[in-house]
Amino acid sequence: MRDLSLDLLKGVACILMLLAHTQLQIDLPSKAMTFLGSFAPILFFAVSGITANFQARKYPVTGIVITYAMIFLLGLSFAAMVTGNVWVPFDMDILQIIAVGVLTLYLVQRFLNPGHWYYLGAAVLLFALKLVTDSLRDTWWMASLAYVVVEPGNFVIIPWLFPFFLGMFCYLAPNRHNVILAGTALLAMGVAWGLGLTLGIDNRWDMTIGYFLFALFLTSATFYSARRLPHEFMARAFPPLIWLGKYSLLFLYVHIAVIWLVRHYTHGIWGTYWVWAVVGAASIALMWVLPPLLGALRIPALMARFPAWIALLILVLAAPLVMPPGTPLVLTEFALGLVFSLYYATMTQVLKGVTWPAARPTQSN
Repeated sequence: MRDLSLDLLKGVACILMLLAHTQLQIDLPSKAMTFLGSFAPILFFAVSGITANFQARKYPVTGIVITYAMIFLLGLSFAAMVTGNVWVPFDMDILQIIAVGVLTLYLVQRFLNPGHWYYLGAAVLLFALKLVTDSLRDTWWMASLAYVVVEPGNFVIIPWLFPFFLGMFCYLAPNRHNVILAGTALLAMGVAWGLGLTLGIDNRWDMTIGYFLFALFLTSATFYSARRLPHEFMARAFPPLIWLGKYSLLFLYVHIAVIWLVRHYTHGIWGTYWVWAVVGAASIALMWVLPPLLGALRIPALMARFPAWIALLILVLAAPLVMPPGTPLVLTEFALGLVFSLYYATMTQVLKGVTWPAARPTQSN
């Protein structure tokens, strides 16, 4: 049975994502909502990593490595929509860190299969490594790791692998441990505030101790709440959020495209409360309209052939090199990313089962 709590959490992460990317800060309520939106990647990554728990028991290593290498590269279509030429410099974005994070957890689960406390310890250690690397940022060898392994960069491996490990802890641990973790994080923030320490709780770009502690609180509290809800209740009470979570990758592409269009081609909407309603409604409408349209163009049948995925990959990688940044590149990568987000399951079903070297056929006497 599909775990609706995970879809529900991804649906919540999609709403937070909309708040984060519209960046509305015209008054205290909008600033508070934008602040909560800054934790969208934490929750999204925490839920995404849990797929590794199921895949580790089902699929061979070679197939998973190839699958997430393809997701890593095809996901550059989203990065190009946001930043333009992703190659200068190469910078990790949402789908790159998801590919790395899920693959890392898959390998941990497959070869170590540790207890849930291991994952919490790994999450804390990754943030501690971030503090260490901050002190070494000016060294030449650390600079060579920038934009991929360490900051500066968007979603670099240290510290952005920590939500994946945190999510696995919140999912595998007894649910009461999520309450303990949430309370401990709140207590730690209170003690730090009482000692006069600067928490920087809203500093997502150069992750601070305050942001990390609030991420621990928010993730454990939301996992606790979702895991407490009966399956039947979730199915009746939250169908829109569950639907949004089920198609979260499609939402990722669509809402960024809508935000681009609203920001550059409308007047009087960007920077007002209307932006939430317009982006939300337009994104959902496109999520309903675009799949049947592509189906009428026979795109699903085309993407059932693996050579079509190689062609799509070549287009994704080449577009930032041959097209100028701006509307043409954004819309081109959106179209390519739309195909990727709608039909990637077809590709991954083939790739996940790949074994190397292939097993030799048995000969009968």
